[in-house]
Amino acid sequence: MLVSALSYHQVMPAFLDFLFPFGRQEYPQDFHFSGFRHRSHLREVDRGLQIPELGRSGKDLQLCYSLKSVESSKSQEEWPWSIRQTAIYHSFDFESGRTVWIIVKGNRLMRNRIKQATGPNKRSCLFDTPSRAFSAALSAHLVYCDWSAENWRWYINFLEEQLQTSTRHMLRTSVDRPPSPPSAPEMPKRVNTMPLVKRQWTNLSSDIKAPLDKIRRAVTFKQQEKTLPSLEKPQTTSANTPHRRIDQQNFQFSDLQNTQHIEEKANETLLILRMNKKILTELKEYYYSIFGSQHRPEYLKADCEGDISSFKDRVASVINDLQMQESRLEALLQLLADRKALLYGILNYQNVLANKYLGEKSRVSAGKMENMTRQMHKIAVKTEKETVSMRIITLVTLFFLPGTFISTLMSTDIVKFSSGQRTFSSAATKTYIGITLPFMFFTFLSAYLYYHCVKRTENLEWSEFDEDPEQGEFS
Repeated sequence: MLVSALSYHQVMPAFLDFLFPFGRQEYPQDFHFSGFRHRSHLREVDRGLQIPELGRSGKDLQLCYSLKSVESSKSQEEWPWSIRQTAIYHSFDFESGRTVWIIVKGNRLMRNRIKQATGPNKRSCLFDTPSRAFSAALSAHLVYCDWSAENWRWYINFLEEQLQTSTRHMLRTSVDRPPSPPSAPEMPKRVNTMPLVKRQWTNLSSDIKAPLDKIRRAVTFKQQEKTLPSLEKPQTTSANTPHRRIDQQNFQFSDLQNTQHIEEKANETLLILRMNKKILTELKEYYYSIFGSQHRPEYLKADCEGDISSFKDRVASVINDLQMQESRLEALLQLLADRKALLYGILNYQNVLANKYLGEKSRVSAGKMENMTRQMHKIAVKTEKETVSMRIITLVTLFFLPGTFISTLMSTDIVKFSSGQRTFSSAATKTYIGITLPFMFFTFLSAYLYYHCVKRTENLEWSEFDEDPEQGEFS
């Protein structure tokens, strides 16, 4: 149906370039394409197809262009603005006054505005003569031009607010401020020690004493509550406090991402403002060239000179407004660049402090490991000396062990020597073996149980150490 409508009205093919960016898209494609295309037939040699039944004399103008503006969007809570486009096609027949408009937009805003502009009792709704139809076409163009300059002020204000919200804290926070020294603890005061008040208390009347007494007790009670916490031991500031300030900062990489997003939106807005300004300038110059052409119809000079002059002034005013918003955006982009540079510097400085803190922590850990190594070396030397001593004791014990065993055995009643005779007692032997073997068994059993308990305890300690790796770090 669209092809049939465009073919029937003989729409210039360049208008299709402005239709392609429309449509449902996940990401905008070809969204920043814009331009101004025109074609006119004023001379007799350039006269086009003549179809009087359709109001086509062959002497006409055709133009198409695309404008963009920003509109509020209720569907986006975090970013309540949306840049939207409008594609416009217009043709006008200079002899019959036949006018064709094709407006493509994603909502009914332009439709409602055209209805308001061409309502009853308005000059722009008169099409009875070619001159009035031409003036009405200029009024319709002004509707589109005014729309292209709307809301940019408030959108730029929104961008500035977003920038200040994301980066204002960078200007307030001191990144490398040294830690303040710990304040001395406030000494508690005695509550009822008020000698001056007591001396002046007798001079007051009895009517004032009671209320003042209540106030005095309330004030001293509050002072007591405030001074009690000061009895606690104040926390000392360690040498690592400046490095620990890194974790207290609010500067994150997401701040840089937000700033980058705002800069992209500002650059997009600046590009659109420049394109709109260029298109409006070309539209104004095109109609002024039509008016200044020697092949123009005579009624343009006689009836439409004031409308063309007013149209030129109105479009120039819109262009000036866009120029002012463009200057604001350039200042905003400069501020964005400065804030991004500051944020880059803060993040780099935080990285330096973090590396310095980690290096200091590694140095402390290395020092502790060195001390532990020295202590382990001393323990190893002592252990070596004790091992040598234990070897000597063991050798001496082994040397005297056979003699000790023989002397112990000879001192019992198992073997007796009297008058050169040796006597052997089997009963004493049985008693000796019956007592010695159970004691040996219980001794070995106790040693085994003790060894097993110690080994199990060590295994539990190692298992807990493996499950909690942070225990191995030196704070």
